[in-house]
Amino acid sequence: MNAYTFHITPYDLAFVGIVFTGLTFVLLLWFTKRVNQAANRLLGMALLTVMLWIAWILGVDIGLKAYFPLWSWVPLQFSLVVGPLVFFYVRKITWPEHKFSRKDLLHLVPMLLQQGLFIAEISESVKTGAATYQTQIFQQTETAVNLAVFISVAVYLYYSFRLIERFYKQQKFDYLNDLWGIRWLSQRQ
Repeated sequence: MNAYTFHITPYDLAFVGIVFTGLTFVLLLWFTKRVNQAANRLLGMALLTVMLWIAWILGVDIGLKAYFPLWSWVPLQFSLVVGPLVFFYVRKITWPEHKFSRKDLLHLVPMLLQQGLFIAEISESVKTGAATYQTQIFQQTETAVNLAVFISVAVYLYYSFRLIERFYKQQKFDYLNDLWGIRWLSQRQ
């Protein structure tokens, strides 16, 4: 009889808590009826992407391969889509009348390349019997993919901040007229 032992550290328990809390928040963002429901769904998808990545790290760390040999074939890494989703969220908040177009799909091409690498990892995993994160393709490309994720998120955050600045400049808040409006309202009583 084999004794199954999970090697769970306090960090793993924290990751489990983060995943369940994050997934609950994703459900709230997706199903809550609000004015910005489309924007909230974009934010929910970005958060879901991060939660899937954390779940993948958790599976590697606790050694799920010993209990479920093919779990590494489950596509849980879509990290190159986080930057575009955050950008789309900010754009939907600051420019709600903008419709998603085919041109916007070009922002998702790096994620398709990442999934292509994942398919190559699975095919090597089939040949060698190793988990996808132990294949030579993964070992050779993971640093480049992580660097691409960092650059992608940094660039999209920069463009998001530019959208926010443009939004505030378009607001044209006139302090004196607003003050006069408040005075007029208070004088009426």
